[in-house]
Amino acid sequence: GRRAKRHAHRARAPSRDGAAKRGPAAPRRPKGEPGRWVREAKGILALALAGFGFVALYAYDPMLHPLDQSSPVGPVGGWLGWASFHAFGYGGYLFPVLLTLYGVSAFVRPRVAHGWQAAVGLAILLVSATGMLARASDTLGQYRLHKGGLVGWAVSEGLRLSIGTVGTWIILLALIPLGVLFVTRIPYSVLSRMLRARFGRARRPETRKEPSAAAAVANLPAPAGAPGGPAGG
Repeated sequence: GRRAKRHAHRARAPSRDGAAKRGPAAPRRPKGEPGRWVREAKGILALALAGFGFVALYAYDPMLHPLDQSSPVGPVGGWLGWASFHAFGYGGYLFPVLLTLYGVSAFVRPRVAHGWQAAVGLAILLVSATGMLARASDTLGQYRLHKGGLVGWAVSEGLRLSIGTVGTWIILLALIPLGVLFVTRIPYSVLSRMLRARFGRARRPETRKEPSAAAAVANLPAPAGAPGGPAGG
């Protein structure tokens, strides 16, 4: 009667709830597959931009007027080389280098930082590189902007007037490992352990060869005239 129907309904209810929670049985997609091809497409684009930027910087001659430049990447590359060199000097090569690292990291591990960490690391490395280039070109004052750019000149002069020449070099050198840490996100303690482990594995075969060579020498038969050797006939 009615009691049997109620018991049957209660027995079917948990199974329906569980099926509703699980949802329809559908074939599972590989985890992270949709984002992987997008990441690799971004990596290819970053590598292309890195090559374009490197050629634009390499072909730019700071001694010539921008209108007199002939760039293999066209007028866009010529103006890009002029703007980058005038702003950052030789430090502008950091942009193609970091774009190359970003592009390669899309296909291999570990990946470089993204988002605000990468932006902060790039800014720190640019400040350090352009400032050091500007300080290194002190003896050639008329070419200072060609080596460190306007950014390098501003950083170098600001630090020199506030903390002096020696303090400027200390700060600029300390910024290099800091910027690399932001870009790679690999602690130096982890890196040192990895290097020690790798060098330890490289030395193990040498230590194994030495006992085997000593054992081979010990197993050689002693000469006939040597004490403890076989008596001669």
